[in-house]
Amino acid sequence: MPNIWLWVEGKGEAPDRKTGKGGGATVLVRRILYEHLEAYDWDVTAAKVGNIGEFRKKMKRMVDYLRLRSEDAVLILLDLDDGCAATEAAALAEALRDLLPPKPIAVVFAIREFEAWFLAAAESLWGKPYLYDPEGKRDAKGEIKKYFQESYAPTIHQPSLSAQMDLAQAAANSRSFRRLLHAVEELIQAVQNGQIVVTP
Repeated sequence: MPNIWLWVEGKGEAPDRKTGKGGGATVLVRRILYEHLEAYDWDVTAAKVGNIGEFRKKMKRMVDYLRLRSEDAVLILLDLDDGCAATEAAALAEALRDLLPPKPIAVVFAIREFEAWFLAAAESLWGKPYLYDPEGKRDAKGEIKKYFQESYAPTIHQPSLSAQMDLAQAAANSRSFRRLLHAVEELIQAVQNGQIVVTP
């Protein structure tokens, strides 16, 4: 079974090895594979690599480790608190290309943070839309708390929200989520065509 290896930032996006909690990004990418692309023969694994600064420090080590792994492709999914996603993704992709990775890689930034995608699909999750640009400012977690009216814990809530959110609604309201959909499709095509590409 072909497999995408997610390199993600935080505790909520990848399952914790000991407790099993978290894994929102894993749930979300599986849904994209199965529901959006009908790629039912694919699976997803995940590893935490830290924020963009931390990842840059371990990038070479991760690419070297990729040579020993059985996964077929890598999807890097990190938060981008500030800056231009297109510029940052292009720079990171170029740095990765210089390391000559053995398998295709796609780079995706969640603008501000992963939770902005929940705001983009707020109507499907809480019955009322988010009235502002979900990627327009920091602290999407704080905005989500207004819907929850309780504590928001990424390791607990990310997987369930990722399972429930409407993918089409998120895509309609978030440019970076549309990039995520396209990136997963790019990786599948690259593997099927035997291409080693790094796409920003």
